[in-house]
Amino acid sequence: MGYHWAKNTDTDVPFDGFMYRGRVMVAVKLLKARYGPGDDCIIEQQYPDAIEAIRSFPLPPWVIREFWLRTQNERAFRRFYILPDTTAEIEENTAENYRNTHYREQYWKKAPYRIDISLGKGDEKET
Repeated sequence: MGYHWAKNTDTDVPFDGFMYRGRVMVAVKLLKARYGPGDDCIIEQQYPDAIEAIRSFPLPPWVIREFWLRTQNERAFRRFYILPDTTAEIEENTAENYRNTHYREQYWKKAPYRIDISLGKGDEKET
């Protein structure tokens, strides 16, 4: 996805590492679980301790927080944005060429709105 990885060496802060790319910095917490959470799961109800730990990282608010979940029967991680009041599973991120294995293409083709996020001066737009 074009990121550089830096492992977290501070054992007092419970996350696995940082991803860096351009002006983007992401703190990542990885978890391997035996069973998947299901397609319509609310991740903060399934893993409340992990999500609360991510929200309490002593990091500036501009650092993106993500929770990555991998189960024994899947070959890829499912990625979740962890925001102050909610969570959201990342279905597709065109800037990173990432598509979730649980991506619901027909659902998103009928979505009532679409957001273009500017990546900054001179960058292409992400949809």
